[in-house]
Amino acid sequence: MTTVTTRVPKPMLSEIDKVSKEKHMDRSTLLRNLIACGLQEERKERVLWMYKQRRITLQKVGDMLDITYLDALELLKREDLHIDYGLEELKEDLRGLR
Repeated sequence: MTTVTTRVPKPMLSEIDKVSKEKHMDRSTLLRNLIACGLQEERKERVLWMYKQRRITLQKVGDMLDITYLDALELLKREDLHIDYGLEELKEDLRGLR
């Protein structure tokens, strides 16, 4: 594991300490969890942006987010995104099944 140092405003540090105490975990563990959640959310936003730009297929959304095809469909539904599925996407999905 690598150590990273950063500066945070005092009110943010107070909130971090409050939450870590409520969750009965040390500050470092809480910060690692928060960073992991934030990175996961950033990845999801980036992948959905690529899908909206038609740079990736629905199958690729699932692959990049490490979720099933059906979960990817559900994600698009929750995000109120149009499911753009044409012949090229079908061909790519079929290639993945071979």
